[in-house]
Amino acid sequence: MYLANVNFGQYIPTGSFIHKLDPRAKLFSLLFIISAIFPAKNILTLGFWVVLLAVVVRVSRISWAVVLRASRPVMFLVMFTFIFNLIAASWRGNFAGGLYSAVFTASRLMVLMMFAVMLPLTTAPLELADGLDALLSPLERIGFPAHESAMMIGMALRFIPLLMQETDKIIRAQVSRGARLDQGNIFQRVKAFMPVLIPLFIIIFRRADEIAVAMEARGYEGGKGRTRRRPLVWKVTDSVILCVCAVMSLGLLML
Repeated sequence: MYLANVNFGQYIPTGSFIHKLDPRAKLFSLLFIISAIFPAKNILTLGFWVVLLAVVVRVSRISWAVVLRASRPVMFLVMFTFIFNLIAASWRGNFAGGLYSAVFTASRLMVLMMFAVMLPLTTAPLELADGLDALLSPLERIGFPAHESAMMIGMALRFIPLLMQETDKIIRAQVSRGARLDQGNIFQRVKAFMPVLIPLFIIIFRRADEIAVAMEARGYEGGKGRTRRRPLVWKVTDSVILCVCAVMSLGLLML
């Protein structure tokens, strides 16, 4: 039940080819891939994306154990999808077809989630925020706060691993004091988690206040006139990867 080994949203620097890609290229590629996985209807199409996922994991030099551990927080959604599809089909009297549909739908969602998890694993939060800022900047003409939105997303990704570590410390402290967080029915477990949630919220608000004070002390006034320490540079490899992902996605959608 401890969260020390859950690294959802944590950047794993390995210096691979995928790590060096422009974050805008990775965001667009992920968008194409997700758009093609959602309507997948047969095993061959899903198998192609599984093979591509294996290639991406291999090239990124990140172990499958890390990818699976990072995907653990969204496993409940996959299990819920499996159970819901199985019950819905069995209710209509087609258990065999329902089992196939449940397994296929859950597998498709799992592959999609793993592709999404690979983005924060291979992209630093600051780079991801800069990429989102660059992509959303045209919307500033209609008053959309592009820089602030990208900054909030980047900060959220940066602090997810830290909050999980703090949650793990609180859980261990409560268990050492005799708390039984994994016993009883659902209502008893929710009640037992209150000593965990209250200090966690205190830590979150304290961190938020510290960040606000630090940004104010450094004269932060939004994205107007700001420069980047490492400006984004779109390379030929980024164009090639984006074109390959677009062609594969559109080709499978047409087939």
